[in-house]
This record gives sequence, structure tokens and C-alpha cells, in this order.
Amino acid sequence: MKTTLIIKLIEAHCNGSEDAFKKAVNELAYDEENKGNIALSSSVKEAYTASKKQNTTMKTSPISEMTFTTQSTILTPKDKDSTIELIEILYPKVKLSDVALPEKTKDVLLQIIQEQKKSKNLLSKGITPTNRLLLCGPPGCGKTLTANAIAGELEIPVAYVKLDGLVSSYLGQTGANLRKIFEFVKNKNIMLFLDEFDAIAKKRDDTNDLGELKRIVTTLLQNMDAMPANVFLIAATNHHHLLDPAIWRRFDTSILFEAPNSEQRAQIIEKFLQQSLADYSLDVKNLVNLTESMSGSQICSFLRALAKQCIMNSTNNTIDMEYIADVWLKYTTFFVNEDSDEFAKVLFKLHQNGVSVKTLVKITGIPRSTLNYKFRKATKSK
Repeated sequence: MKTTLIIKLIEAHCNGSEDAFKKAVNELAYDEENKGNIALSSSVKEAYTASKKQNTTMKTSPISEMTFTTQSTILTPKDKDSTIELIEILYPKVKLSDVALPEKTKDVLLQIIQEQKKSKNLLSKGITPTNRLLLCGPPGCGKTLTANAIAGELEIPVAYVKLDGLVSSYLGQTGANLRKIFEFVKNKNIMLFLDEFDAIAKKRDDTNDLGELKRIVTTLLQNMDAMPANVFLIAATNHHHLLDPAIWRRFDTSILFEAPNSEQRAQIIEKFLQQSLADYSLDVKNLVNLTESMSGSQICSFLRALAKQCIMNSTNNTIDMEYIADVWLKYTTFFVNEDSDEFAKVLFKLHQNGVSVKTLVKITGIPRSTLNYKFRKATKSK
């Protein structure tokens, strides 16, 4: 009896069926209970419950505040030599409404989502829905968040390719890993997400390359050509200018992401304030002005720093500009040298947004005369 149950457990694990796995676990626990092994039966049940809690813990993306769950019951391909898993299966819960995007971009994505939802109708007429999307733009501008939002809208899992496992130092192994990944997803209704895409899709004109890069790109192109319509491929890159020319023709659509405009920044800020600082009164307009030229990721980092200070130190629910300026200045110094002209422009920007020179002297310790000189210099350079 126990051998049969173990076989059922293994089959359920290999098939990625959580329901079948749970049923087999319960049968095994019940079998031990009938034999009088109450403690062992309880241990089996507790082991499954503990594992289930661990596998469904909410996680946060390194690039953006997206929420998803992971499931470990699916056997994923591994690198032959390092045994590192090549992909991670994610189940995004974020939606497109959670992403601050320009209306034009959102319209394009909504069209793609509708095509995917009506893919059976399109395929029955010999028309393949858009299923290859390239996202380009600087770091922190929302490419990964957008990819996960699309998967969330379509209610499909994401096969997130782990670059540390994919790229191998062994000759020919990276190409072999690529083939494993495409082989794994080909029979699944799934999104294949290739982040840092330029690492495997660079131009094949490097004179220092010994041929490995050319083989990797060729393997990638061949697998993309053979990819079935049920797989939705999204690739993201910060360096689209490095991509091989042949790569572009393999995508149905490419979207360029830029630093968020004032409307997008307002959307990001208002959403954050509603979620984390609903009990505090802050001027959204000033926050929008202060975050100009920041990426979405940088805006969220600044707002988190502000939220921490408000929650831990503020005795007043009305957060004035002096308080915001103090936090903003501490955050900004991570990106700007305090002795540079750029830092003077940072201070001048605060002054333009209503922070008095007296307050800036208090916050920075810079003499009033020095600040006035720097501001005159900043005004002349505009």
C-alpha cells in the first residue's frame, strides 16, 4: 500500500498537480493512522502544511513592488554542471491597473491582452495572436512589473529565466540551457520571461568573440522561430542598442519605457500614500515635483524612506515640506556628490518647491551666504 502511495506522490510532483499531491499525502497519513502510527501520521500532515505555507509566501520583486506566489511542485530544468535551476515558476497577482503607464502604452498592452484572451478564435482563422513582446528602457522604469501585470491579467504563470543558471562558462552549455528552457515551456500555457535579454542576444559582430556568442544567438533565434503560439514570450533589456539586428524581427511588438511623466508620478505617489501613509497629510504636488527625472523604482524607494521616517518619528499627521525635504535630501545624496554643482541644483530645486533658505541651512549645515551664492550660480546656468 505504502509503495503505491509513494508512486502517487512522485507522479503528482512530476506532473505539477498540487491537488493530486495533497490527496496522496492525506492517503499516506491516513494509512499510517490506521496502522496505529498516530505520531507519524501527524508528522506527515504537519510537514505538508509547513511546506505549503513556505511555498505560498508572498515575495517582492527586486525591481518593483509586485506580489506573486511560487510553487515548487513542478520539476524545472537545471544547468548540467552547476545543477542551478534555469527558471523559477511565479504566479503574479499584480494587474495592469497597478502599473503607472502612459495611455498609449496601456492601450497597446490591453490590445495584446485581448488578443491572448481570444487566441482560440484567432488561431481558428489562421491568425497568431501577439505573443512576442520586447520591453526596452532604463533600469527601474517598470519593465518587469509590466510583464508580471500582463501575466496577472491573463492568469497564467511566469517562467522567469534565472540568468545565473542560464549563462555557463562551459563551451556550448548556455545554448544547451536555452534549448532546455524552450523545451520545458513548449506544451504549457505560460509566459516565458527573459530579463537582461542583451546578455544572450548581443550583436554577433564582436571581433574578440571566439564564436560562442554567435552560437548562443543562433540557438536563441532557432528556438524563438519554433516557439508555439501557446507560449507568451516577453524579453526585457536596459540596452536595446546592443541587440543583434536579427532579434528584432522575431518580436511582434517592442515598447520603449522612459522615466515616468508627471501624471505617472502622481499615480505612483497617490497609490503609495493610500496603501502606506493614509493617516498622514502630504502635498502630492510637491512630491511629484521633487521626483522629476526619477525612475519608478527610485520614486518607490524614496517614498519608502519617507514612510519609515513618518511612522517612526513623526508626532504630527500633517507632514510639512521641511520634513519631506529632510528625508528627500538624505535619499538624494545617494545619487549626488554633496560637493558637486549637481548637489547645489538639488538644493535649489527644494528651494523652488517652497523650502526656505533658513530651513536648508538647518538641514544641511551649509552657511546661508554659501547657499545664496550657489543658488545665484544655479539660476545663471538655467
